[in-house]
Amino acid sequence: MTRITILGAGNGAQTMAADLASKGHAVTLYEHPAFADKIRDLNAKGNRIVLTNALSAEGQLHAATMDIASAVHGAEILFFVAPTFAQTPVFELAAPHFEDGQMLVIIPGNFGSFALRKSLAARGGARILLAEADTLPYACRLIENGRVNVWGVKTHVRIGTLPGGDFDAVKARLDGVFPVGIERLPNALAAGLGNANMVVHCATMILNTGRIESEKGNFRFYTDGMTPAVCRVQEAVDAERLAVAAAFGIRLESTCELLRTMYALEGETLHEVLAGSPVYGSHGADAPKETGHRYLSEDVPYLLVPLSTLGRIARVPTPVTDSLILLAGLINATDYRNAGWSGNALGIETMAKDQLLRFIA
Repeated sequence: MTRITILGAGNGAQTMAADLASKGHAVTLYEHPAFADKIRDLNAKGNRIVLTNALSAEGQLHAATMDIASAVHGAEILFFVAPTFAQTPVFELAAPHFEDGQMLVIIPGNFGSFALRKSLAARGGARILLAEADTLPYACRLIENGRVNVWGVKTHVRIGTLPGGDFDAVKARLDGVFPVGIERLPNALAAGLGNANMVVHCATMILNTGRIESEKGNFRFYTDGMTPAVCRVQEAVDAERLAVAAAFGIRLESTCELLRTMYALEGETLHEVLAGSPVYGSHGADAPKETGHRYLSEDVPYLLVPLSTLGRIARVPTPVTDSLILLAGLINATDYRNAGWSGNALGIETMAKDQLLRFIA
């Protein structure tokens, strides 16, 4: 039995908490006080979470709490499973309570380990192992607090550490605990660049803006919204992502290859893979109801903006990525380049390529 704390109480967090608890681990679920109703509701339900569909399990939590000190204390492994915009407020609360030797895995990482490492260094905080996964292990959605519909489970996720040399120590702790297979990435930079949400979500949102505003989500995002033309734009973003990664010595799979591997899907093009996927196409109208959805408000500032910044550092042009950042900002009247992971927020703004390579090694 491992003492595990999960920071977050949304779709992925409740799924992971129930999955791990059902396997005998002592799982504490933490949520920020701004979302107190989630914890109160779980407490009233006896801190039990039920998973249905692709996973059928019931997990009895050790605790569900809004007390960050008690959530962090004594945890052997901490998983942060929440939207990226929540990383800064939660990490600011958690940082004073981290204990030397603990391990934090951010799922999905989206470059968050860089921001946290900068914060811990500035405050002289605890020495902890830091890792990022490139994606959630599950495709899931809350039916209600304490009950989750899981419609897909990945065969594996990819994990990178900051610095990259810590991977073996992280892997040793995750063996026998992590719910799916683990593939090694060279470092946390590779994990951030490995998140295909920047490819799949952003262009689709922007190119379906009229439909989102007029139909209020009444279409299938991953099938109706991802036509061959839309997927060609996705593939152009993907090519820039792969080129930036290659400039830092990182070889990543294309998004098409990644989805085929993770979900055991078939298809030669991104459109063929998405259109033929039972994971994405079987649960009816699921498109965002507004353009302020996290597919833009999170994936642009926390994924596309770092991609553009890394392209500048590596001197790799990213014109399609830059155009999507500009268009998303116009659509939502937001300066996304300064709303999330700017180079300064990640602590890499003034680094040259060689400096960054040494930092992540």
